[in-house]
Amino acid sequence: METSIPSLLLVLWLKSLLNWLVVVVQRHYMTRSFSGFFCISLALIDSLLSFFLVAIFYLEDFSISGWRFTRYHICLLAQIACFIYAVLHWPVFLLVGLDNFWTLSSSSTQTSWKQKLTYIAGVCLLWILAALYVFWEPDFVLFLGDFEKHQCQLFSRSPSSQVLVALLLTVTCVILYSYAPFEKWRVRVFLHSTQQSCLVCLRRAMHSFLSTWASFLVLMIISPLLQIEMHTHLQLNVIWLCFVNSFFVALALCGRSISSNSKKSDTITDGFCSWYFCFTYGADERNYGQQSNDRTQVKT
Repeated sequence: METSIPSLLLVLWLKSLLNWLVVVVQRHYMTRSFSGFFCISLALIDSLLSFFLVAIFYLEDFSISGWRFTRYHICLLAQIACFIYAVLHWPVFLLVGLDNFWTLSSSSTQTSWKQKLTYIAGVCLLWILAALYVFWEPDFVLFLGDFEKHQCQLFSRSPSSQVLVALLLTVTCVILYSYAPFEKWRVRVFLHSTQQSCLVCLRRAMHSFLSTWASFLVLMIISPLLQIEMHTHLQLNVIWLCFVNSFFVALALCGRSISSNSKKSDTITDGFCSWYFCFTYGADERNYGQQSNDRTQVKT
């Protein structure tokens, strides 16, 4: 996909500003999860990349510690960023999910400094491994652009569409299960005392997720249908990561609603949706069931 260098630089700066805007607005949640720390690292790398490419574009030819940079390196660095960002989609998707399931299953209410150091080390290691994988990949090929016309040929394919399909299939399966009229099968899978609260939590979790991210989800669905090409380094952004994080928080709450010890927790790492209704409803439902059983025992 060919694009002009000035438009590339403009889009990179706009992406960086959007990333930092979301990070600043959600700053209270960014240091609580792996997703938040990766969002901060992505905003930093995008900003450094944008600043460096703009410096190359205006200076045209300069050297730093014996390294010479010309306008040729604008396309080179942009293509390398595209390949690295394409590699990161699935690993980040899986790690965000594992972190949310682990966080919501733990009894701690705050993120300790050891956890934060672990997140920082994990984020740095992930970036390093992605870069090493790209440079060691035998199919890694760079395309030279037309520097006289200020054109670059960038990589536009990305696994984000695959991640989106997996996400939509999971949401569809959860919604169909929560509303499907299979009462006998449900009773066999779950205990009857927690069945109703679990189903209500599933419905409310999916409703909260879809109502919050409906416009973004529609945009992600119609973009491939309209054949809108987007560079790979643009598809991996902070908004997309927050969207994925909200999805896994919803899934983690759906799994936790099955447990009989679900309680309101401060470890929920999402600043976009309100998830506390699951714990409140589940507790009320179980207390109601216990009170009704106690009344029947008193009567007998």
